[in-house]
Amino acid sequence: MKKILIASTALALTAGFAAADAPVLSGSARMGVTYDDSIVAPGSKMAFSSRVRFVVTAAGTTDGGLSFGASTRLDQFSGNNAALGSGGTTNGDSTVFLSGAFGKITMGDVSGAADALVGQTDGVGYGPNDGLHEIGFIGTTKTAMYYEMSTAGGLTFGVGAGQVGSDELNAAVKYTTDTFSVALGYEDDSTAVVGRNRVSVLGSMTLGAATIKAKYMTDSVINDDSYSVSASSIFGGVGVTAFYTHFGASDSDNIGLGGSYDLGGGAAIKGAVISVGSPIAGADSMVADLGVTFSF
Repeated sequence: MKKILIASTALALTAGFAAADAPVLSGSARMGVTYDDSIVAPGSKMAFSSRVRFVVTAAGTTDGGLSFGASTRLDQFSGNNAALGSGGTTNGDSTVFLSGAFGKITMGDVSGAADALVGQTDGVGYGPNDGLHEIGFIGTTKTAMYYEMSTAGGLTFGVGAGQVGSDELNAAVKYTTDTFSVALGYEDDSTAVVGRNRVSVLGSMTLGAATIKAKYMTDSVINDDSYSVSASSIFGGVGVTAFYTHFGASDSDNIGLGGSYDLGGGAAIKGAVISVGSPIAGADSMVADLGVTFSF
């Protein structure tokens, strides 16, 4: 009886510890069909496309009230899986944070303040083509550092830096209300032979079920500036999104229209058609996709 009581007590204590500190596993997946009319090989314009990702997160609190945690992304790989959750100076697909009254410090696979606070307009499609609306950031060499502080008045400040010795610095500020937000970001990269800096601004407004976003970017190296605008709306379980993006570096334009239907339980049907511009006259192409996305 004594052994049973001791074992039961140990089991109860262990269960309580696991419930409080056990890592949480979440994930996403997608499957569908893509089309790209720029591919000239016969029978290669249409293709199956699928992907699955799992994310492990863990968090805790010190006796003094500081919060800490980590997150790592587990992707499928063909061949060597050594890159999964890599640490050290590369720290690919993983982050570690410490937060308190002073704000939040994150290290690892972070791109910087502009990426975190400015962000992008809305894209379309079920996944393979959902980055064609994006105006890129300079980014950071990993392991990178990012610090963020939010105020009760809706202001959020962020500063970041790339790996020590990389000379990549960034800063951003964002103001958010119930109906709109505006963010301004600055990035500087002195590692190249020619120094480079980039300024990005994005505004977002919500009007009922509709959200409108507009982004503008100017780069000290690129002669022409880039800009993007998107409009999204939800009608019950049906979502519609359209975007237009002009890329100054290539003087090209991408235009996309997409839709989605919420199946419930973390599943949705999504599809899109995108015109991919080219500076060469008559060389525009069209891509499309249709598939199902899952979150769990």
